[in-house]
Amino acid sequence: MSDQTLNEVKTSILQRAMDMFQRYGLRAMTMDDVCRELSMSKKTLYQYFSNKADLVDQAVRHVFCAHKVAMDEIGSAHENAIDRMVHRFAFLMRMMESHGPNMMFPLKKYYPKTFEWLFEQRQRTMVEALTQTLRDGQAQRLFREDLDPELVARIHFTTMVGLADGDLQSESLAERREIIWTAITLFIRSISTAQGLQYFNEIKDSKR
Repeated sequence: MSDQTLNEVKTSILQRAMDMFQRYGLRAMTMDDVCRELSMSKKTLYQYFSNKADLVDQAVRHVFCAHKVAMDEIGSAHENAIDRMVHRFAFLMRMMESHGPNMMFPLKKYYPKTFEWLFEQRQRTMVEALTQTLRDGQAQRLFREDLDPELVARIHFTTMVGLADGDLQSESLAERREIIWTAITLFIRSISTAQGLQYFNEIKDSKR
């Protein structure tokens, strides 16, 4: 096979393996299960991945990179800082709906190195993106000028990670959606100017 074909096969394995981990549980799926679901021999699978930890690590990295691209595209598509925040919220909710059971706890327990990498990358990229959005919102007179964008971004990141990864595991998807939307609403209202509040109130119901 050519290098391009090998890469395409590997990418397909990563995407489908992550779907299985999310559907059936990270701990429950074995390499034999993955082979069975993919209709692939163990010999072929092990040509790409040395063991399950390697497969999990590469699958997590692949999905993270895909999500980062999508988030960057949202940032480029929406100049208005409030629009950008709301559309990123919608993207987050689509990810929660498609991912099924939460993966962060088993990832942290059984694959701590991968968890640490993911947490650090999420923190860096999300704080940087939100910091820039806050600065843009200040320049657009939508957000208060007396805020420290980076500090506010770090506080908001910690809040959202707690909600998305841990505190809401026992809630239904509809309840999690409502709680996270409420958190986003409170956040935007707390940082907005009168102009920003007026704009948010005009568009919030249509963006949920």
